[in-house]
Amino acid sequence: MRYLLLKRDIMNLKEEELLIRISALIVQEMKGEQRAEDRLLLKKWLSESQENQAVYKRCFDQVMQKKAFESLQLFEKNRDFEKIRAKLFTTPAPQHLFSFKRLLPFVAAACMIIALGGVWYYSQVNRSIPSEIQLSQVDRLPAQNRATVTFSDGRQFQLNEHESQVHMDKKGVHYDDGSAVAETQSAQFATIETPRGGVYDVILPDGTRVKLNASTTLRYPTVFAADKREVRVDGEAYFEVAKRKNQPFIVETANQQVSVLGTHFNVNTYGNKSEMKTTLLEGKVQVKELTSGKHIILLPGYQSFVNKGKLTSRAVDVNQEMAWIHGRFNFDGKSLYEVMDELSRWYNVDVEYRGEMPDVEFFGGTYRTSKLSTILNILKDQNLRYHFTANGKLIIEKNGY
Repeated sequence: MRYLLLKRDIMNLKEEELLIRISALIVQEMKGEQRAEDRLLLKKWLSESQENQAVYKRCFDQVMQKKAFESLQLFEKNRDFEKIRAKLFTTPAPQHLFSFKRLLPFVAAACMIIALGGVWYYSQVNRSIPSEIQLSQVDRLPAQNRATVTFSDGRQFQLNEHESQVHMDKKGVHYDDGSAVAETQSAQFATIETPRGGVYDVILPDGTRVKLNASTTLRYPTVFAADKREVRVDGEAYFEVAKRKNQPFIVETANQQVSVLGTHFNVNTYGNKSEMKTTLLEGKVQVKELTSGKHIILLPGYQSFVNKGKLTSRAVDVNQEMAWIHGRFNFDGKSLYEVMDELSRWYNVDVEYRGEMPDVEFFGGTYRTSKLSTILNILKDQNLRYHFTANGKLIIEKNGY
């Protein structure tokens, strides 16, 4: 069996421990289960050479093609992962992690071993190996750190998916460690955009922190005006606004304007251009509907709602409304279409409905690190089934359709 042959080939390499160690770090990152210290180790290794970055891409592509995470979950049910992790990840890391250029032919195999339970094999080498591995044919993994920055002069840059946050200032864009993405040059505005299946955090020139959900666009000036700080959002973004008494912070959307001095709030324009929600966590904000000119003041725990030019407010459960920034989905009171719209953005998947869908409300939620197939089990309770097409489209239909 080729799987076993590849396993023996790699285990005979002189650097097998470090190869498997790095491969395990990569797969743990892809599954959203990586610890902070492990993330730093992987980041350090990636920064050392372009060959190491090629190793990562090779591993990522291989595991994504084979969709091997079902098997990894199966193995984790039958082993003490923390003990195994301690063996692999607590040994002192070498001061310089060597380049894997000459090992590239083995990298994809190493990653598949880890994804198929190779960490288990590495620490339990004397135990028998299951003769058959059941792979998930098609699935979708959670959103990753993906975004692009586009300057008003036309220059565009892809942000590093191994980072999660960028700093924007009058000089340009850079990561937490100071490494530059791009210089501002003569550009007056910049736009950071996350695709479906992508998220990113941003620190604006004034120190305001912004967390961008999937499929979101944030446009801002490279230098704020003296009398105001104005940005524009399309999608969903959470703001922690830096306090500046004489320089209000203004968020514009398609048909509303939110004005603050310093506060924590969330703006959601996912519904469509005529529907949007603003949820206040801390401080005080003014929300203005641009067509009518009507405005209201929001207090913490309240949410404004704009629908077809009408502006209203209501008390909400902030923990439920803000579940996304804490890594959770909240489906309470949502229809099938609302739930699937959220999942389609997060997992970057197109959804097609066949037949009449039930008029139901869902309750509860789950972690945003879950695989899509795990979450889709909720459809069974509604007499629905699903499958993926060859090109990855998700089809939902009633049983018997």
